[in-house]
Amino acid sequence: MNKLLIGITRIPKYQPRFSFSKALKDKDKGDEKAFFSKEDQKLMSKLIKKMKEASEHPQTAGSNNAEDKEELQKIFNRYRVNYTDALIEEILNWKRSD
Repeated sequence: MNKLLIGITRIPKYQPRFSFSKALKDKDKGDEKAFFSKEDQKLMSKLIKKMKEASEHPQTAGSNNAEDKEELQKIFNRYRVNYTDALIEEILNWKRSD
């Protein structure tokens, strides 16, 4: 039995001389970067398309103006805020500037 144990302990482990793990990690990083670059490009193209549509069809100053004023008045009344027409106009102008 002792001979068997000595023989087993003397068996060297297999150790490769070079490793592909670094090459695989680099490939994974490259694939990940390419994937996210494509996704970013898709999102940016959608955003540019929305911006072009918004610039081609701008909202007129009077569109939804009355509805927006009514909504603001409801909000101010709900919280018992004293307001003037000038305050409402200023808020609506600020909203449109975004």
